Amino acid sequence: MNTLKVRKNFAFDKEIVDQASLILKGQQKSLTEAIGLYFQAIIKEPSILETVEKSANKRTGAFIGTLDGKIGNEEYKDIKKSFHENIS
Repeated sequence: MNTLKVRKNFAFDKEIVDQASLILKGQQKSLTEAIGLYFQAIIKEPSILETVEKSANKRTGAFIGTLDGKIGNEEYKDIKKSFHENIS
């Protein structure tokens, strides 16, 4: 993994920075401005971190990625029980 080191203990994945730069150029923004806006948003609304983390971890391009956020947190026993109830 290539990294871009800004300062000690402050590094980014180079591929991600390159991809983000292309998107930012399309919106007439710089990487510095985007990071500044991100920090301002976190200060005003800390719950934004959860939304960003879910979006960043969302899988794409695969069948399982289409199920992200659509499957609940049910236990296996509950799923099995409801399955057998539906069969009866």
